Amino acid sequence: MAKAFMPPACVLPKAMEVEVLELEGDVLRLLVRGADVSFVNALRRIMIAEVPCMAIEEVGIVENSSVLEDEVLAHRIGLIPLKMSPALLEEPDKVVRLELSAEAEEETITVYSGDLKSDSPDVVPLYPNMPIVKLAPGQRIYLIATARLGKGSQHARWQPVSAATHKYLPVVRVDVARCNLCGRCMEVCPRKVLDRTGNAMKVRNVMACTLCRDCADACPLKPPAIDVSWEEGSFIMYVESTGVLPPDVIMAEAIRVLGRKLDEFEVKLRGALGLEA
Repeated sequence: MAKAFMPPACVLPKAMEVEVLELEGDVLRLLVRGADVSFVNALRRIMIAEVPCMAIEEVGIVENSSVLEDEVLAHRIGLIPLKMSPALLEEPDKVVRLELSAEAEEETITVYSGDLKSDSPDVVPLYPNMPIVKLAPGQRIYLIATARLGKGSQHARWQPVSAATHKYLPVVRVDVARCNLCGRCMEVCPRKVLDRTGNAMKVRNVMACTLCRDCADACPLKPPAIDVSWEEGSFIMYVESTGVLPPDVIMAEAIRVLGRKLDEFEVKLRGALGLEA
């Protein structure tokens, strides 16, 4: 009889630590220690391409006498970001209808994204003041849009993040015994990581370092009095939401997606090897 398949107790180091550096508005910054680059990169890619969010998929134009062609108008409507309730992540088949009815009578008017009226309070235009089209007197628009959950791998309108990056935790060391305080490293540093304090050059904000090494290259001493490297297994993750979902919800959902993928892989592997469930 084949032995039961026993997966490793933990693929990642047991001493993993996570610290929230920033969680404000649409931005989340984490310090992750004891992880592998493949792990944090998997989360990054999932946040971009596989965390679902609401977006307009279909636009039915009933009437359009504006200067915009139907195709252009539908394209604009389809790219309007929709803010959604995180609870809708549990309803993959949820369909929301948005209706737009606007008419210019005596004066030219501007139709805005906020004029889209949703049949669900859980899905509304994120920015109500996005201009769609201007209507001259006598012109009218009436359309019905349908929004569904989708993924960034299908189309960019379903991408919940505008930025998802990671970098190694920088390590910047200054040899104060050799440094002559010429200040060239300070001048070339694009993120102003270094600061002259008294009779020494100090690292002011190591988290902001981009590992470009411009400071070391600018140092006139050979070897340079400043060394730039990184801490292996430690990463700074940066997530900026488009606003459709909070960044912490996006991160949590990415972890769930990764977990489901691993569970599915384990089931398929057991079946392929003919092992016990």
